[in-house]
Amino acid sequence: MATTTQVQQLLERSSAVLPVTDEDIIWRGITTEIVERIVQLKKARVALEQKYGSLESLKQRIGQQGVSVDDHAFYTDLLEWKAINHELSETIGILESM
Repeated sequence: MATTTQVQQLLERSSAVLPVTDEDIIWRGITTEIVERIVQLKKARVALEQKYGSLESLKQRIGQQGVSVDDHAFYTDLLEWKAINHELSETIGILESM
């Protein structure tokens, strides 16, 4: 990973050549990373939706079948789905505030 000094030098060189300000480069970089992460999260959520139908369906399945001592896949997927939803909410909030 680049040090702060290297990043600052790269930023200065880039803004000297490109028709953008330092701030534009930073905003675009943040926006790009957020959008890419949102896409990854949505793909992961779609995979879970294809596997279980909905978060509520997974919760019902766990409620009916329980979580096996030998296989925690349902519970792991539930936790992952909740984490995905939380991170999506946070990242979309950041994007909307920009």
